[in-house]
Amino acid sequence: MKMNLTLRIAILLLLPTLLFAQQRDGSRGSRPDSLKRNAPKIGKIFGSLRDSKTNEAVSFAAVAFLSARDSSLVGGVQTNEKGNFLAEELPIGNIIIKASFIGYATTFSKPILLTMQNSEVDAGVIKMAASITNLKDVTITGEKADFVNSIDRKVYNMDKNIVNTGGTVTDVLQNIPSVNVDIDGNVALRGSQNVTILIDGKPSGLLGGDRKAILQQLPAGAVDQIEIITNPSAKFDADGMAGIINIKTKKDKMKGMNGNLSVGVGTNDKYNIGIGGNDRSPRMNLYGNYNYRHETRSITGESTQFNYFPSQSAFYYSTNSHSNNKSDIHVGKLGADFFINKYNTLGLSGSLSARDESRPEQINYQFYTPEGITYDEFYRDITEINDNFNYDLNADYKKTWDSTARELTATASYSSNIRKSDNTFQSSVYSAVSLPYQINYSDNHYQNIIAQTDLVQPIKKSSKLEAGLKSTNRFLDNQLDYSNLNFTTGSYENNQLYSDHFIYKELIPAVYGMFTSKYKKLDFNFGLRAEQTFSTIESETMNETYKNDYLSFFPSAFFKYPLSANSDLQLSYSRRVNRPDSRSLNPFVDYSDSLNIRKGNPFLRPEFTNALELSNSLTVKEWSITTSIFYRKTDDMISRFRTVDPNTGIGVMTTTNFASSENLGGELIVRYTFDKIGSIMGSFNIYRNKINGSNIQSDFQTNATQWSSRLNASLRVAKNTSFQVTGNYMAPMTTVNGEIKGMSGIDVGMKQDIIKGKGSISLNVTDIFNMRRFQYINYGDYYYTEGTRARESRVGMLNFTYKFGKADTMFSKKKNQRPNMQDSGGEMIDY
Repeated sequence: MKMNLTLRIAILLLLPTLLFAQQRDGSRGSRPDSLKRNAPKIGKIFGSLRDSKTNEAVSFAAVAFLSARDSSLVGGVQTNEKGNFLAEELPIGNIIIKASFIGYATTFSKPILLTMQNSEVDAGVIKMAASITNLKDVTITGEKADFVNSIDRKVYNMDKNIVNTGGTVTDVLQNIPSVNVDIDGNVALRGSQNVTILIDGKPSGLLGGDRKAILQQLPAGAVDQIEIITNPSAKFDADGMAGIINIKTKKDKMKGMNGNLSVGVGTNDKYNIGIGGNDRSPRMNLYGNYNYRHETRSITGESTQFNYFPSQSAFYYSTNSHSNNKSDIHVGKLGADFFINKYNTLGLSGSLSARDESRPEQINYQFYTPEGITYDEFYRDITEINDNFNYDLNADYKKTWDSTARELTATASYSSNIRKSDNTFQSSVYSAVSLPYQINYSDNHYQNIIAQTDLVQPIKKSSKLEAGLKSTNRFLDNQLDYSNLNFTTGSYENNQLYSDHFIYKELIPAVYGMFTSKYKKLDFNFGLRAEQTFSTIESETMNETYKNDYLSFFPSAFFKYPLSANSDLQLSYSRRVNRPDSRSLNPFVDYSDSLNIRKGNPFLRPEFTNALELSNSLTVKEWSITTSIFYRKTDDMISRFRTVDPNTGIGVMTTTNFASSENLGGELIVRYTFDKIGSIMGSFNIYRNKINGSNIQSDFQTNATQWSSRLNASLRVAKNTSFQVTGNYMAPMTTVNGEIKGMSGIDVGMKQDIIKGKGSISLNVTDIFNMRRFQYINYGDYYYTEGTRARESRVGMLNFTYKFGKADTMFSKKKNQRPNMQDSGGEMIDY
């Protein structure tokens, strides 16, 4: 009997690494090693390094652990940003800590005794004295790892990204494993578009109520890291069925005054400039950055729809569209961290962004008889002008206690987005059919207020409680005024049928609690979150109000077990929710395209998902292998749904709830580091998506398998020259009433360091073989549609970057930086 899909994926993805880990353990046990090597490695030592004069943390310092008997090396870690370190799996016996960092004298601790009864020891604060070495002529070549696999997330550092320099977040996400971005900027994580996008860990006004808006508004140069969290704990908001994509913007923290400048120019009227820096003293860190980007980019599309209506003769029509979009984007950020004392820190920050966009588009329609004879045609000109302004204000407070991991944090933020749009529609008629000229003006206001407080309370040495309160208040006001041309008077007159005023209000108070502990080798975490949702939809146009209030609970659980010194097995569970967005809920009918009408559904229900994930991380010398299998079960799945009127041939697109969906899949990420010359990372995702839409129509059911893969090679081809190539492929995907065809692309880039490493010149070309085209098929009882859309391809960018200040000699990260120590919520652990 054939094995089911679950078992086959589990064997495919997990068995090789599990066997490899067990073989390493077995071989180690059979060797005639000394008694010292066979000593149980159950010891744990934690502590922190600080400057002996200023008491400031010594970040990214090397911490070695030596056997007091023969000074042999038995372990090693690196301090995190706060100067804290944690070393595990140390052998029983007397251990000496050796701390070293550029600018400080090497420091040794007194012997620390680890025993079976006292296997965890707090080394406390170790003070390091500045050395008398003259650092003026010291050259440091530190580099951050391009990929860090943390306990609850995958972190991709953007300063290692060459191929997307000068681009936008859209370009960046196309090269992130597990993430897919379609031609319209819609983001999918592991095949699901129900993903939460955060900026610096918070919902931002940059999103403007539209999750994909951030992608084309934020320049890649303003981004520091992309975090992928596929199974968030109860500490996070429950939004996002597939997980969270957190876009961390740049916030320089180097000591002294430091800065960077970048300029770039690209093909077909594209250029950008960015500047940023910080000034850090013992009491305060001031930081800021500004990025400007101008872009002209074309988008083309074509489609053909075949109609088979019982009440009329068969016919088909085709469309061809072309737009040449121009945009100017300004993004700035300014902030300060005030170190009130060693226990209290206050942070204030604000960001502004403005985007002006012009999107002229022409769509040509041609109608044919079944024999292919043209019997009607017209074209439609659309001119869209958008003005988008956003600002975010944030205040953060943090309090810690001496010699304990107890921590209290409080956050308050306010986001506002104003988006105004002018649209002109003009139709030229070649037949007797007459279509009016139209214009519309939209004014959209979005506000988001967040207040949150969190407490971390240690319990004994290996346990802690976490709890928090949060309130999220969203408000959206959309005003649309529509006018038609009066051919008699020659003026435009308001059309009340097409005009709309829509207001959406949402208040979500939440509370959560989590318990983290350890039993022997097993680390575990249990959490529970409760969210009360109060939502109100007000259609001023239709004079109707809809309310949907509900209380939901979201449990989570995480387990981690070390199979060996180089391999960990993790199991996680969480419950998530995807609330309908305001656009899907708005009952207004959009007639802007007379052949393709769109309307919302105010009766949409939220979809709830239970997610289970099993993963294994294995590190063997230069190899890093991460394998995962996951399962998601979603009730009341939210999906777009298109029908065609058999009497008129007009298509209607709306959003509805299908009964359920199930998603079973696996992920493999392999990274190999070449000695001194770079790394290569490949990823492979496969999943089977089963959709049950029988509550809408009996045959609306699918059970399809899709897969995607990515490859990223970063190599140092000469002493100061780096080369990077990335490629991705998304296999065809079957939907309830159609298909999305496969899509691929390859990006290349090269960077040359100059001015003794302070500057660099980079050149990159995206989609060098012009293969990224979004092709689709859609069908129903009376129609069949196929089409293609593509953004401008083969875009080349030439960029220059220069770094200045004291960072070169005063404060640098080591090569092969180890992952930061993080808890399940992603915050640094203070020991």
